[in-house]
Amino acid sequence: MSKYKAKYLKPTIFKSKDHWMVGVVWPVKGSKDNEYSVELHNEGFTCDCAGFTFRGQCKHTKQILDKVQGAMAW
Repeated sequence: MSKYKAKYLKPTIFKSKDHWMVGVVWPVKGSKDNEYSVELHNEGFTCDCAGFTFRGQCKHTKQILDKVQGAMAW
């Protein structure tokens, strides 16, 4: 169990609770060729990188959030 409280990046143009994409995991390549996983939960997006653990947001979650919301804006 992590000593940090779970954090989520919440979408702004759709509600993530019970969304059909909850549970989808996007693989994201980091700047140093590390692979991270961004997942949509009922509460919002999470990433398994260290930055997200500390801040509750990172460029990986922002990248996926922007792509998903961009596709939904059509």
